[in-house]
Amino acid sequence: MLHAGAAISIFMLAGVPAHAQTAPDARERDLQIENQELRKEIEALKRRLGEGSGSTPVEAPQLAAVGASADPAPTPAAAVAEQPRGGDEIVVSARNRQELAQDVPLPITVLGGDTLDREDIKSIWDLPAKVPNLQLNNPGENARKVSPSIRGLGRGGANDSMEQSVAVIVDGVTLYYSGQAWSDYVDLDRIEVLNGPQGTLLGKNSSLGAINIVTKAPSFDSQHSFEIFAGDLNTLSGKFSATGPLVGDTLAYRVNFVADRSNGIYTNTYQSFGRAKETWRESNKLAGRAQLLWKPSDNFTARIIADKLRSDERVNTGNTLISNGPATYADGSARPILTPIAYSPVGTYATYGYLGRFTQKAAWFHNADGTVYQPPLGTTDIANSEARPQITNQWGIQATLDWNLGGHTLTSITAYRYQDFDIKNGGQYGQFYISNGGQQLWNRQFSQELRLTSPGGGSFDYQGGVYYLNARVYSDDPSYYGQDAGAWYASATQFRTLIADGAGRELLRKSLDGVYNSRVTDARVESLAAYAQADWRFAKGFTLNFGVRQTHEKKTNRVSHELDRPGENLTALGTALNASGAQIAAAQAIRDGQIDPAFGWRDGNPIEADLTAANIGLSYDVTDDILLYSSLGKGVKSGFIFFATDETATESHIKPEQTYDIELGLKSAFFDRRLQFNINGYYTRIKNYQASWQREDPRRPGSFISGWGNVERIGAKGIELQTQYRHSRHLTLNFAGAYNLAKYETQWLAQRPEIAATEFFDLEGKQVTGVPRLTLSYGLNYSVPIGGYLGRITIANAFRSGYYQNDNHAAFTYQDAYNLTNLGLGFGAEDRSWEAALLVRNLFDQEYYTSASTWSNSAAQSVTWGAPRTLIVSFRSRL
Repeated sequence: MLHAGAAISIFMLAGVPAHAQTAPDARERDLQIENQELRKEIEALKRRLGEGSGSTPVEAPQLAAVGASADPAPTPAAAVAEQPRGGDEIVVSARNRQELAQDVPLPITVLGGDTLDREDIKSIWDLPAKVPNLQLNNPGENARKVSPSIRGLGRGGANDSMEQSVAVIVDGVTLYYSGQAWSDYVDLDRIEVLNGPQGTLLGKNSSLGAINIVTKAPSFDSQHSFEIFAGDLNTLSGKFSATGPLVGDTLAYRVNFVADRSNGIYTNTYQSFGRAKETWRESNKLAGRAQLLWKPSDNFTARIIADKLRSDERVNTGNTLISNGPATYADGSARPILTPIAYSPVGTYATYGYLGRFTQKAAWFHNADGTVYQPPLGTTDIANSEARPQITNQWGIQATLDWNLGGHTLTSITAYRYQDFDIKNGGQYGQFYISNGGQQLWNRQFSQELRLTSPGGGSFDYQGGVYYLNARVYSDDPSYYGQDAGAWYASATQFRTLIADGAGRELLRKSLDGVYNSRVTDARVESLAAYAQADWRFAKGFTLNFGVRQTHEKKTNRVSHELDRPGENLTALGTALNASGAQIAAAQAIRDGQIDPAFGWRDGNPIEADLTAANIGLSYDVTDDILLYSSLGKGVKSGFIFFATDETATESHIKPEQTYDIELGLKSAFFDRRLQFNINGYYTRIKNYQASWQREDPRRPGSFISGWGNVERIGAKGIELQTQYRHSRHLTLNFAGAYNLAKYETQWLAQRPEIAATEFFDLEGKQVTGVPRLTLSYGLNYSVPIGGYLGRITIANAFRSGYYQNDNHAAFTYQDAYNLTNLGLGFGAEDRSWEAALLVRNLFDQEYYTSASTWSNSAAQSVTWGAPRTLIVSFRSRL
């Protein structure tokens, strides 16, 4: 990329004074180094603009001021001599063609390669700290729950039939199943985050925005790089990349590999007895990518990419128990689970998260001395006897072909992706073998896109294409039970009946022990879309852009309930033990209360729908440095088929979401383009917003079931700001912020466990869960020559105002405002061929939660801690 120092060197040669105060010898050395870099970067940019997917050379580049997160990008040679000092140019592909970011009339945040490298940003989990108004569902929990949202809208849960609202696109391929974004990326060129409906060009699952991840293409210049990281939490990670020609200037390659290993902040104290410590919320990934770039002529290029990821990580648990809560609800009624049935002493259970059931059934769960091992409350110790690592495998292959047809570009993107993973969540049951749930899931997708793009820079630019998708998500949701499950799930009466003698105890133990059942869904979609978009420069400075996308799709879903292992025959066992009829009946009732009857495949009624997305916008170039824009967009997210989770498996069709969005924005630069300033105002309203609900289970009083439905209306409005000030070639300051009001506009009920066992309240008019009103990202990067070397300091801050972390809006789930600071220090070669660095995340060790749940009739207050201060040292070499 072209760095500011290189640009200033050119300006100095042209007679423009530079502001850097360096000695003559140092300045001459800087000029030599930077001019060499500049020549290489200009040539690289020429190749990239000629080789990218659907690319068109930038003929008349203008200022491309971007927000706080952006890095300088390579500048076309024709523009360098005329570019005022301080100007930066960012080439993006947000609209399926190579453009300068400042020319794109929509809100976009760009994280360039330098920022990504400096701050070790390698996955979408790292993005919210850099991109205000971007949120993720319970960060880092598991591959099934990767669910980004923009402006507080669109974040889903663990629903394998529902699609997402914010598209994740990697090198032009949209990931149909959001869990495929569970990956670390190497050789990143940039990440673009686009706010607002993007369905006309970026397609499926982008009704609220898109995350466009662009990796570096193969180069005909030989380059090799490696990075190694080590530090707190036993971190030991590495990255390797190599690129160069295979056959002259016709065939080039790029390969890269990443190994990412670090412990989690949670220690499973139960499973750590007598062996190495077992930590949770860890990272343990291996990933690689191999690419080929074939350019047999100036009119044709082909880019082939194959990637593979394997992770074996303990990530799916890690909630810290904080408090049991009071003995009564706010309405004065008793929490039934806290009323002892019999058998004391309580022992150390007085501070245990599942106090009620343990104390009620002390004769079963207490040790001989009346105690049981438990981790201290309020720590990052957990006790989970049955949780197991999440194992994820995914791979994909794609081919992007570009033909230059007399100035037009015909692009074909063919892709296939596959993923499977296995999760076993366990439970906070300490040494007791009660139950385990999880997920075994397979998904695959095939997509084909054909796109025709006109030459850029004319009075009327256009593109159009067709897109085909065939995808399947097969999800097996198992539950299995251990020898302590019967005592745990027994009612008071059932427990008294069975605990009385040896025969009853054995029936109690066997009532659920070894039972394994699962709910299976098989969701499929076939989608065909046609789209077109155009930019019409109808008067000096004025551009009208408009587009439409029409999608026809078919969806099917089916469900079955399988009793894989039915458990022991309780009647035969009871007879053999000489148990009473009442005891046999009690044991059978415990099993029947937990296990729904098995049934074979039930097909849901298929969905066949026509969906329309559209946009129209007007922009005006006031000057070369000021762009005003406005847009009106409509996005759409598909509906889906949902089956109730009880034995009825009742089918519901969840309606498609309709998103309506208005954007008004300004992109500008001042003070010889040293200050870049972008601001955007928006109003978004969604009809039939897809959301989860929770209601009391009619089969089991005091228990709850969950499901999905449509909120009639939900909306967001606010302001987004991005600025960057380049004081000199050494110092850059950046600031980005968003003020966002995201609220339910119609009735939507949520459970309120602090009030009463089955109390609900209305979320209408309330801020959406997990969404702070004010988010800020700000910092600086300062680099300076030191005795023939280059020193660097980077500071990055992320501020979040207070917000609720649970739909019930219980007081305990409110996260107060907090600020996280990351510090980076680097020292290396002036030509940046190597650097040794220190990265300190959460410098001031800020304490905060990423999730919180309040007490209920069966559980304690619990939280998931955010990552504490972490120190990482690294070494990077580029040859």
